[in-house]
Amino acid sequence: MQVLCNLPLECFDERSALRGVELCTYGPAERGHVDGVHFPPDVAFDPSTEDWATLQQRLPRGFRPDLVLVYWPDQDPLPLGLEQCEVPVVGVVSDYNLSLPYLVGLWPFFDALLCDRAGVPLFERLSFAGVRYWNQYAHKRPFHHVHPGIARSIDLGFVGNLNPAVQRERAPWLDRLRRLGHAGVRTEVHSGIRGADYGRFLSACRIGWNRSIRGELNLRAFEVPACGALLLLEQGNLEVAEYFVPGEECVLYGDDLETTVLELLADPLRLQRIAKAGHRRVQEHRLGNRLPQLCAELQRLPVQRPRSTPFERSLGRATAMLATWASGQAVAAAARHALQLAPDDPRAQNLMALALLRWQPGPSAAPAWQLWQTALRQQPNYLPAAVNLQALARQTGSAELVLATTTALDRCLPTTDWRSIDGPTLPLGYSATAVDRSLALQDAIRQGTPAAFATACAMGSSA
Repeated sequence: MQVLCNLPLECFDERSALRGVELCTYGPAERGHVDGVHFPPDVAFDPSTEDWATLQQRLPRGFRPDLVLVYWPDQDPLPLGLEQCEVPVVGVVSDYNLSLPYLVGLWPFFDALLCDRAGVPLFERLSFAGVRYWNQYAHKRPFHHVHPGIARSIDLGFVGNLNPAVQRERAPWLDRLRRLGHAGVRTEVHSGIRGADYGRFLSACRIGWNRSIRGELNLRAFEVPACGALLLLEQGNLEVAEYFVPGEECVLYGDDLETTVLELLADPLRLQRIAKAGHRRVQEHRLGNRLPQLCAELQRLPVQRPRSTPFERSLGRATAMLATWASGQAVAAAARHALQLAPDDPRAQNLMALALLRWQPGPSAAPAWQLWQTALRQQPNYLPAAVNLQALARQTGSAELVLATTTALDRCLPTTDWRSIDGPTLPLGYSATAVDRSLALQDAIRQGTPAAFATACAMGSSA
């Protein structure tokens, strides 16, 4: 099976291990850096500015994909015209808890969407086709293995994102880890260690602590046992039992975290036995085993993208590009295309304003302001425009402008209309306010009412 992919999957496993799968990767030649190592794409291609037809023309002679696998479209732009692809296109999404406002409009592009268990009903509600569970994670074999000659001198170790805005639920648990030092536990908590250095760190740990954010079995759940440490994972994880036997190949903890850690350290033979069993088991879960299984399941997948208009596709692609590595100029060009297709649609006006600010923040303030005012004239209850006007007003420091935009925002509340909340808001990225809104949007979709999102927008705007 010939698979075209935007991610250098050889960072996880050797291509020779992908039995029955011939892989071809695409992307800008300068990208493809994973944990400090450059995995150059097979086909040099910039999806932020080039189209699907161009990508097809550049494919190696004799390579005609049976499947296009697109990882993380909230990080990597979709090629223009991807909807013209004649073979199944499968999307893979990960941190939707952070980036949902940028993902919601991508439903026209995929014949199937792969996500964690908690995400399946969410994306089904968002009209994505063929939503199914697939654990996309595995250890990266070039980095994650038992590094010889390293003594296990760390009792309990963790490396990960320490940003409290992003990992707010995890933060109190990390404090508990650190306090274990008072009980004589040699504990180390870090961020920013990657690649082989991360593998060496885990090889020095007896226990690797983990806590997922969505109940998913995340990257760390494979990295820790691959490096020979015992995996300590939260109770209630939705996926762990499908990959490891709790109590035999990993250990689960609840509010008894401290007791669990101390008991493990007091019984080194049990700790070593579980760590070795987990290490053996994780070898079965290497990507070289799981990707061919997935491709075999997808081989008969029909082309079943939902019907969509050119404007819906243009709006969805450009909105997702806001959060990617694409240049501001490329994002603005994509947004302008959507605006040309529907010049009177407030969603297109809102997107154009945000794209201009992302490209040229200072010079674009006045045209962005005008676009949001136009959007509210077109649809007086269009919440994103009112929220963004107030964000811009607060940047000016003008009490008069803030008061005027507060009045406009109040007119948008409360709302029971999905169309009135359809659009991204400032601040872009992953600040505490942005994460709050992404989580509120998730709640609104799961509950079937836009009220939760509207309230979160109003509260964030008044902060």
